[in-house]
Amino acid sequence: MATRRHSGPATALARDYGFTAVDDYDTRTYILPFLRDPESRKQIIAEHRANPRGAAAQPGIKPPNHSEGLKRLIDKLRMTPQAGKHTIVEVVPWQEYAIGILPGQRGGVIKITRERYATREDAEHAIFLKRLRALLAHYQIKL
Repeated sequence: MATRRHSGPATALARDYGFTAVDDYDTRTYILPFLRDPESRKQIIAEHRANPRGAAAQPGIKPPNHSEGLKRLIDKLRMTPQAGKHTIVEVVPWQEYAIGILPGQRGGVIKITRERYATREDAEHAIFLKRLRALLAHYQIKL
């Protein structure tokens, strides 16, 4: 999914073959098993929906961390290239959030979509679902 663009000859080194091969292996071994099973996938999506940004620690109580499957999936989804990556744009402080699309180069203009969310958590989950759909499509898994 995450391929890097380089100018020049299309060598294994220029295409960062080592990274992409290991990343693909890790995805197929440690992430896709959770996503291929519809019930497991529903649980991971529901877990993220309930707590998209993780939970804050409370005094004397161990913080409720994400499950191993969700942690791995979130790490994978965060690795997408910057060009075209979704991000949160705070439209009205603490009240309205939009989805933006990064340009991929410093100083570029972020394209702000029409999608609006009342909370940062709702926007986080919307981006999670967009990235998840892209990952599943890449590996020909139907949501």
